[in-house]
Amino acid sequence: MNTEYSVEEERSGGIQVISRAAAILNALGSHPAGLSLGAIANEVQLPRSTVQRIVAALGEEGIVRTEGAGGVRLGPMLLRLVSTIHTDVVAIASPYLQQLCNETEETVALGRASGRQIANIHYIVAERELRVVPKFGLNLPIYSTSAGRALLSLKSDLEIRQLVGETLEPATENTVKDIDALMQKVAQVRATGISMESGETVLGISTLAIAIDTILGHYSISVLMPTERHAAKLESVQQAVLRCKEALIGEIGKLGIGK
Repeated sequence: MNTEYSVEEERSGGIQVISRAAAILNALGSHPAGLSLGAIANEVQLPRSTVQRIVAALGEEGIVRTEGAGGVRLGPMLLRLVSTIHTDVVAIASPYLQQLCNETEETVALGRASGRQIANIHYIVAERELRVVPKFGLNLPIYSTSAGRALLSLKSDLEIRQLVGETLEPATENTVKDIDALMQKVAQVRATGISMESGETVLGISTLAIAIDTILGHYSISVLMPTERHAAKLESVQQAVLRCKEALIGEIGKLGIGK
């Protein structure tokens, strides 16, 4: 018996199983509502019997779960593993935010929504004489901020209307006036992937933001600058923030598709 060949063959087979299991988990991650075994087989281009064996093994470990008429979903053990690895979003995001701050030479903030408001949970202030210094944890209207509208773009129109309501209290004279005007701005964010506002929350300050839809939740990344610098830097800041989004989602992991 060739022991060296047997070990190599076993290792090759193990790698193949891992690769197939990863493909199945990726397919399930793209369909939170669940997939049947047949649907999974079609997604990953494997025989149904192979998929069934791998799903059964993953199910024993709690990595997937089967509900109803063969519907397979990601299981609680996988989510616990993820939360163990990525327990601190701020720690994960900080190097990327610092890079974005360096590239744009402007203040950068990480935000998260809470009801009709959004709060900065971390920020990096630009090292320059004229700069924006946000208040940590300050709750701002979700509808007037670029970060808030970026996060609203991940919701359905009905969810936005139910959350925000018809009355929008103005933060400044430039604040969006009504729900229909807000919905138009959100539609623009969905089309471009970038949210912008100028003087709607604080006069003299313009912001540009994107939303990231990750396995750890929805977050916003904003670049804040004096309005007088906004127009001249718009294109370069847009490109920088989109690069930051791509890199950060690659690190944390994406929940949905096309976000």
